[in-house]
Amino acid sequence: MAGKPKLKACRNCGALVPRDVNVCPVCGGTSFTEAWEGMIVILDESSLLARKLGISKPGMYALKVSGRVVKGR
Repeated sequence: MAGKPKLKACRNCGALVPRDVNVCPVCGGTSFTEAWEGMIVILDESSLLARKLGISKPGMYALKVSGRVVKGR
């Protein structure tokens, strides 16, 4: 696989979604960017890592969005 997957990140919560999505399924936000770094996949919102990162729904998340760490991460 060359480069990043074809995803964009929600500027509010960092959820990664396909480019054709207009509303974030995690937080309902409508502001997205393709300027994101790092990816984490959360399968269980009760896991230690999800709790430490402040993630409350399973899914794919960017660790950094537009140069800022998401949710105080």
